[in-house]
Amino acid sequence: MNKTALTSIITACVALAIPGSALGAPKIDGEFPVTNMPRHLTQGPDGNMWVAEGNIARVTPAGQVTEFSPAEISGASGITTGPDGNLWVTQNGGVAKFSPANPNGAVKFAIAEISNANKLTTGPDGNLWTASGDKVIKIPPANPTGATNKAIAGMDSRGIASSGGRLWVVNRSGKAIMSVSTDFNTITPHAVTAGPQEVAAGPNGQVAYTDPGQAPHQVGRLTQGAGALKSPGGLDPFGITFAQSDGAYWFAEFAGPTVGRLSPSGQVTHPVGKFSAGSGPRHIAAGPNNTLWVALEQGKKIGRITGVTPPPAVTPPPAGKPGGAAGDKAAPRITRLSARRTKVRFRLSEKAGYRVTIKKRGKRAKTIRRRGKAGRNAVSFRRLKSGRYRISVVAKDAAGNKSRARVVRIKVKR
Repeated sequence: MNKTALTSIITACVALAIPGSALGAPKIDGEFPVTNMPRHLTQGPDGNMWVAEGNIARVTPAGQVTEFSPAEISGASGITTGPDGNLWVTQNGGVAKFSPANPNGAVKFAIAEISNANKLTTGPDGNLWTASGDKVIKIPPANPTGATNKAIAGMDSRGIASSGGRLWVVNRSGKAIMSVSTDFNTITPHAVTAGPQEVAAGPNGQVAYTDPGQAPHQVGRLTQGAGALKSPGGLDPFGITFAQSDGAYWFAEFAGPTVGRLSPSGQVTHPVGKFSAGSGPRHIAAGPNNTLWVALEQGKKIGRITGVTPPPAVTPPPAGKPGGAAGDKAAPRITRLSARRTKVRFRLSEKAGYRVTIKKRGKRAKTIRRRGKAGRNAVSFRRLKSGRYRISVVAKDAAGNKSRARVVRIKVKR
């Protein structure tokens, strides 16, 4: 048998059998205490994670926490990196901004419409956006006190995200995600289920949302003018984010306590373990170096997840069919073929019938037919006379899928 071919067969079998954990799968990699209950998180322009926790906290990629209590920040809830390179937070009665190089130099701006501080994001128009009560609020970074707003009748706002040139706002009591144009002139409700909480921007104008108010709990995806695509959402999904590093949405499960992953095709999995019991994962954000960071609300900690990279691409062989070659998905495979004067040894990838053909140069071939098991098989025959022999093995399973012939040549001297 050709040694190179045999090596490639064995390598392919091994690659398909390696479990995900052995391939650098994501994992929980630390919980770092903070003083207060953590709320929203964001990656700052300095490469650190920043957390709104009433005051503010900086968490380095290594997990070192430094907390700041500037006089101009109190009750901070939402936090984001603004288009001006500053970090911005929402708090009841307004917003505040600060440089990551000087957090204690925060500056506060009064905005009366922010009566219930929520998530904050940068819109497609370069303004900051948030929602509070029944209002969607646009905040110019150069003139925050000149903020404008639009009231939406019956809205009970929660999260907000920017995608596809629009703002997307959770209307919890209205059981909808509201799509809002930057001029406030076009507002489109997208009905979901029972009680949505947060929303995250994704690629190609898509957003994803969490809905722990529905039984069973759900996560879903939306684009402008389209109905919701829904998936089971695990145990109390709440905060949600899009991870560029693996192209999927990740959501915090408060009652898990863990996180879930929503793939582009809508499959929900739980690739990592659990955080500390009772820690209460509430909000989540993507960070540097293929990480996710999670606000553990009840545990007053920040959790770190590392290894958030795409799963290794495994291209399956084509579907098997009667007469298909070895390597087809359903066809048996023969490996480790060897022969001696009176015996042939080989391996089968599955239970199958097989045919061993022994052909001496210039003589009629002899064929032996048997049933084989998955794994090691052997066929014994009479001692061969001197000469050169070609010995081939072909396997065929119950469905009629047929392997390629595996061949070995031997020379017998007496």
